[in-house]
Order: sequence, then structure tokens, then C-alpha cells
Amino acid sequence: MVKHNTEQTRRDFVKTTVAGSAAAGLAGLAGCVGSGDEDPEAVGSVANLENSYWLSWQRGYEEACEAFGYKTNLQTNGGNVDQQQSQFDTAVSNMADMIVGQTYTNAAAISLAETCVQGGVPTILAVTIADWYTPLDAGPEYVQFFTPHFVNHAYTSAKVLFEEMGGEGSFVHIEGNRGTAPNTGRNAGLELALEEYPDIERLEPVLQGNFIRTDARDAMSDLISTHGDDIEGFFGQNDDVAIGGLQRLEEAGYDVPVVGIDATEPALERIRDGRMVGSVSGMGPWQAGWSVAKAHDFIQGYELTDAERMMSFNAPLVVNDPDEWSDRIGDEIELPIIEVDQYEADIFDGETPYDWELMSKAESGEDAWDPQIGMSPMGRADIEELLEWDDDDRSDDYSLPSVYDDDDELSTVQALYDEQFNSNPLE
Repeated sequence: MVKHNTEQTRRDFVKTTVAGSAAAGLAGLAGCVGSGDEDPEAVGSVANLENSYWLSWQRGYEEACEAFGYKTNLQTNGGNVDQQQSQFDTAVSNMADMIVGQTYTNAAAISLAETCVQGGVPTILAVTIADWYTPLDAGPEYVQFFTPHFVNHAYTSAKVLFEEMGGEGSFVHIEGNRGTAPNTGRNAGLELALEEYPDIERLEPVLQGNFIRTDARDAMSDLISTHGDDIEGFFGQNDDVAIGGLQRLEEAGYDVPVVGIDATEPALERIRDGRMVGSVSGMGPWQAGWSVAKAHDFIQGYELTDAERMMSFNAPLVVNDPDEWSDRIGDEIELPIIEVDQYEADIFDGETPYDWELMSKAESGEDAWDPQIGMSPMGRADIEELLEWDDDDRSDDYSLPSVYDDDDELSTVQALYDEQFNSNPLE
């Protein structure tokens, strides 16, 4: 990060202009009252609060807002892009101090990010981003995009499944939403694992579960009708897909290994009782808290370098017996392995174990800040692997910013984050 100068920022200018216009009695701006420096507001934007992933995200968001002194304003959009856009428009008009969250679709990231940039409101949009679009294309207020390393996470989950199957046999796979970054990245990770297990066969077709339990149940019903006793394992694209498919398998009398991704509370229950083998965490609380910390740093004058503005992170594999799985696959994966009860206590019971202020350069100092999780900058190769941007979808006049091909700068950032990563509260 670099400290920007103390000249008036666009955000300050917009706030000053709106305040001055309101004072002058302009009716069109009379309702656009900023939260003000004495009562700053951090708007959070999520799909819903109906599953434990988003509820855990809410916990990190609220804890971080309290740590940094921001009023919370958490809004749900129900997966409706138009509703999310309307909420962003309102937040910008009301002079929110930051917006953090996730876009429901990749393409929506462009309009949402540009709304924030034009309004001078720093924002962090995680997990999903439009093809051939980066924070550098939007402007400085699109502070950072970061995402789970979908490939590593799915690769690890798949290896757990294939090992539990004894390295041979046939499994079924139900996807999430096609065309989204989590889905394409997880598909790539599964393919990598399949290359290492020649005696493992995936039964076709691969059906969509849309990251929803009910859709996954329906898909599994079709797969059971098609394959019956040939099903010897199940890879769920997230925990809701895994659980929906598992329920249908159990109703049909099948007892096969099942894995998921996100490490939600319902999945933890099934890991604990042996109905699921494991799940890789989505780290909802950390995602929310990191977003607030980085937007806060931007407000305080600490801007990320270009190479830091697209990052990935690795999260733990959650299982019943970490020692067993460390012996079986520990040397082959990049993720920490956490015991299910410990993970549940840290993430879902009471306060999370994170020191939010320690994530902030403004609060902890330029040498002391700590991401408290493993992070990596995304170069062109990482973008192609994780997000699967297709050259056929790139307009002829678009060129990826040069930093994504700057190996020296990317290596410098990686070394910095490795050096600053001094504590992992989950280990």
C-alpha cells in the first residue's frame, strides 16, 4: 500500500458539494444527507441472510464495523441484480462512507463498481467480477477485488473425496450456477484432481444445482435414476448442493462419501456425524472483515498498489480428524486442515478470533499489519485459471492492465504478504 496525499478526494468533493447544495436549498439534493465524519456508515451488500455462510459474513462485517467505528447498514438483495443496483444507487446518494459485499452475477460488477466510483464511495466487491474487467479499469474507489482460490479449494475437496473412495470408482458431480467465477474455478480444481486419479470416473451428465439445496435434490434424483448403484461418491459444488444431493441419496438408501465447499454450519453437523467427509471453508467472516479494513484504510489515505487490487486467498479444509488427513494429503495441498469442532467454535460461536484492527495498515502501522490468512496477487495466469476469462469474450480494443503481466511487481507483493502473514487464528 502507499499513502496518498492529503488533497481533497473525489469522495470528499462529492460530500462537500452535496452538503453545500442542500444548504443552498436545492430540492433535488435535499434528501442526500451524508453520514458525516462523526457517524460514518459502512453499507454491506449480500444475497440473503438465510444460510450460515451469509450469517457468518454478517458476524465479520458487524465486528469489523464496531472495531473501526462504522455504523452498519446490511442490505439483502435476494439475488436480484436490479434490486442490488437500486440499493447501491441509494447508498451513494445518501453518501455512505463505504460499500462492501458481493455481486450476485459477474456482469453486475461493472455497473455496481462504476456507480461507486462515480459517486466517490470506496467499495470492495469480492468473489464475482465481470470478464475482462478489473478494479484498475473502474477507478480508485473500486479498492479491491478478492476471491477464494476456487481451484485450490475444489482440488482439495475432490482429493478428499477420491481418497475416501479408495482411489477408484465412480462419482457424480452437481454444479452451481454456470457462468459464475466460483463455478468455473471449482470445475477447474476438480479436473486437476481427476488427472491424479486415473481409476476414478465421473458419471455424466454433470447437472446444475445452482448452489441451492432444492435444485440439487432434483438433480440427484435424475442422477440416481440414470446411474443407480454405479454412484460411489458425490462432489457437491458447495455445501447446499452437497446437502441437497446427500438428502436424496440417503432417501434412496445410498451411503457414499460426500464432500462440499464453504464449511457452513449444516455441513459441519454432517461432517461431525460422518455423513459428509469434509468441506473447504469460504471464510465468510474474514471476507467481510477484510473488506471493511481495506475500505477503511483507503478512507484513511492508504491506497493499495495496483498489484494488490486483485487477490486470492486460501482457506482451511474442515474434517473430523486433521491428523489423518494431514498424513493422507497434507503434503499435496496448500490449505491448512482444521478440526470441525474447533472451526465451528471459532467461526460460529461467540466472537470470531480475528483481530480486525491488525488487518489495517492505518490502525496497526505500515510494518505491523497482518492479513491473518494466506493471500496472493493475481497475475494473468492466475486470472485465467481462477476466473477462466475467455479471449473470445474480450473486445478487440481491451488490453489487460500491464501490472498483471509484471512478474517482478507480483513477486514483490507476494513476498510482502508472506512477510506480513504472522498469525492464523484458526491454527
